[in-house]
Amino acid sequence: MLKRVSKTIIEHGGMKLLDYLSSRYTYHSRDLWQELLAEGRILINGTAATEEHILAEGEEMEYIPRPIEEPPVDMDVRILLMDEDFIALDKPGDLPCHPSGCFFNHTLWALLKEGSLPGIPPMEQVRFVNRLDRETSGIVLLARNSKAACKATKSLKSPSSCKCYNVLVYGNFPDTLEANGWLYHDENALVSKRRSFSYTQPNSTSESSSTFFTCLKRENGISLLEAQLHTGRTHQIRATLRSLGYPVVGDKLYGPDESIFLRFIAGKMTDEDKKALILPRQALHASRLSFDKYDIHSEAPFLQWAP
Repeated sequence: MLKRVSKTIIEHGGMKLLDYLSSRYTYHSRDLWQELLAEGRILINGTAATEEHILAEGEEMEYIPRPIEEPPVDMDVRILLMDEDFIALDKPGDLPCHPSGCFFNHTLWALLKEGSLPGIPPMEQVRFVNRLDRETSGIVLLARNSKAACKATKSLKSPSSCKCYNVLVYGNFPDTLEANGWLYHDENALVSKRRSFSYTQPNSTSESSSTFFTCLKRENGISLLEAQLHTGRTHQIRATLRSLGYPVVGDKLYGPDESIFLRFIAGKMTDEDKKALILPRQALHASRLSFDKYDIHSEAPFLQWAP
């Protein structure tokens, strides 16, 4: 199991270690830093240090946090393609790509670093060409060397490349819809990280966004779409669809009621919330990724719920 480690190079010496920690890193109390020092969780130049240690400029300080219990995740990752340059994986819909918050070992990054996926040796450096949100399933592309990473990043910006998703939305969606506009942070949202889409530029910090949607099926107020990305913005599909009036099924943040996200974070989701969401996670799946000689496909696992 991998260990979380935070490293810092000391820029100015002269302070006692405990004074430095408690004054600079206030997310822990002085008493807790004292406990962590006694446990040997603070290293100076690779050696456990005492609270009385006088810091010197240029020393390397390492902090090894206490282990925490991570939420369970779905580790059923499948290999779609593997050659000398790339590995394409089919990620399940409840697995973070990289460490964030309470997730560290329960991430795709950690599985690859440790060599925990059958058929893939441990990777010293994990090079994600694309990343998916924790609840988004589908194709994740990894480069096995820096040259391949640069090549893929450049190729995926070409108009000849294709990045397609399947998505279930509430409502009867039009046959086709081209959403060329702008994504921006929604100041009126209950959750600060939520974004919105507008056909006109709302402010100077907004980002251009382009998505082409095709409706594949409609039934009982639910539509199955294919979304083709022409730009790659954070929450692009989810934010665009919510702003257009077709929120993603199962989406706690961009679904029909964003307050569900607040209850989800607090561990207080109700049965009514779960019924409104229909699915336990957002129905968004990276279904196709093509560039150069590669054309990679993956079928969305939620198609059994599709109309």
